[in-house]
Amino acid sequence: MIKKLKNSLILFPFLFSLYPVLALIAHNAAEMDLSEGLRALLGSLVLTLLVYAVLLAITRSPIKTALITSLILVLFFSYGHVNFLSRTWIIFGFSIGRHRTLIPFYILSFVLIVWLILKTKRDLSPLTRFLNAFGIILLIFPIYQLLTYQVNAYYAENEQAEAVASSTIVSLPENQPAPDVYYILVDGYPRSDFINQYFASDNTEFLKNLEERGFYIAQCSQSNYTDTRFSMASTLNMVYLDDGTQLSEVVHSGSTLDSMIRSSAVQKNFTDLGYSIVTFESGYKWLRWEDPDLHLDPAIDRSNRQLLNIGINDFEKLLLDTTAAKIIIDLPFVLNTEQARKLEEIINNPRASHRDRVLYTLNKLPEIPDTIPGSKFIYAHIIFPHPPFIVDAEGNSLQNSPPDEVSAYADQITYLNTRLVEIVDTLIESSNPDPVIIIQSDHGATIDYEGLNIDKSNRLGILNAYYLPGTAVSELDPTITPVNTFRLIFDTYFNGDYGRLEDKSIVGRQSPFTTIDCTPID
Repeated sequence: MIKKLKNSLILFPFLFSLYPVLALIAHNAAEMDLSEGLRALLGSLVLTLLVYAVLLAITRSPIKTALITSLILVLFFSYGHVNFLSRTWIIFGFSIGRHRTLIPFYILSFVLIVWLILKTKRDLSPLTRFLNAFGIILLIFPIYQLLTYQVNAYYAENEQAEAVASSTIVSLPENQPAPDVYYILVDGYPRSDFINQYFASDNTEFLKNLEERGFYIAQCSQSNYTDTRFSMASTLNMVYLDDGTQLSEVVHSGSTLDSMIRSSAVQKNFTDLGYSIVTFESGYKWLRWEDPDLHLDPAIDRSNRQLLNIGINDFEKLLLDTTAAKIIIDLPFVLNTEQARKLEEIINNPRASHRDRVLYTLNKLPEIPDTIPGSKFIYAHIIFPHPPFIVDAEGNSLQNSPPDEVSAYADQITYLNTRLVEIVDTLIESSNPDPVIIIQSDHGATIDYEGLNIDKSNRLGILNAYYLPGTAVSELDPTITPVNTFRLIFDTYFNGDYGRLEDKSIVGRQSPFTTIDCTPID
């Protein structure tokens, strides 16, 4: 009886429904909270149950229903991948990856296979046990990948905790008030000479405005790395990522880099100084610091309403792009006007959420001096002017990315410049004593360097501006790189003894040390 039950128990369609979602979650585990995939997992399982129930009422055969349901799942979840991979495949002058080719092929394949399943007289029940086992084996791979990631992250966090525990001790100067420290990281903001040369734009007026307010502009500054993960791990721990080898390479794993960002030497130093740590939500899990005193997020209750929020999240949009739902997304004319509008609203929710985070941070920063008492360190990592392109030069919302990415990038820089000057004015006016303000980028512009025929080393040039009250700007260096930023801050204001490292930069994970040409503007 038990053996018969094992042979007849149909699980494989439901196992197959979980695999594509779980595999995508595992692949992006470092980039997202696992809760962001929960709704997709439940939705895939429920829809599979509904399809199975409807087909069972028609066929009256559980095994044939299960096979047809599984076929639907395979075709649905494979479509986006096939569409993407085969777009460049040309046969007899036709691109076989286009919808007009793939859709008929998928329909014919579905009809033919369903006809064969329904017409066969063979006993298909022996397939059940095999397919159940195959479904379980499929799920083992992403589950193992997730567990491995969690284990690696756990050990990396412990190692990082030990590393920062032994960092140089800092202290507050006697009989001097402790200044608030603002670290405003504007992601993907290129250096002025790059903007002039490649964007046919000009931010010199913005830089002059900052200088008039007492900022020092490191006009020839480069990032140490061209990748955000590398750059932030280095900057926040005031070290290069070569593990002391003096080689021009990043030797740390992704888990180690994430732990270096989420629990850094900079955070520990300010905590030891008695500062309140204030962070902003960037939208990226690995940029989210552990245990700040205050984490500011435009959607504080997001986790409580994640399952019911009508708009999809970034993970769900990525998932839809890999499925047959891509047909409706790419070909909106299959819907009427109102349906297309509602679909666009749902699909663009990640874009709207990103715009909310950016504008929230820009609006909230100038309120901090009057709303958060005591000495504080503020880390605002703003994914802007980095794409996506969400506003024009005046700050008006863009529903879709403009076709000219260079012009759109320049517009976002123009808008950001206006907001940053306003923020700086308010922070200086509202703070007592004068605050320390760092406005810095993690790397240069995020554009298609190859397509635009631009050497990718130009991605090293960054905006790097310092407001350091009580410090002679003549002592600063136009080539200072981010690895030295907090060495400078701790040595200048908090009795540190870090000293300055040699300024070095590489492209990617491994390359020769690179310096891009620069002529400071008088």
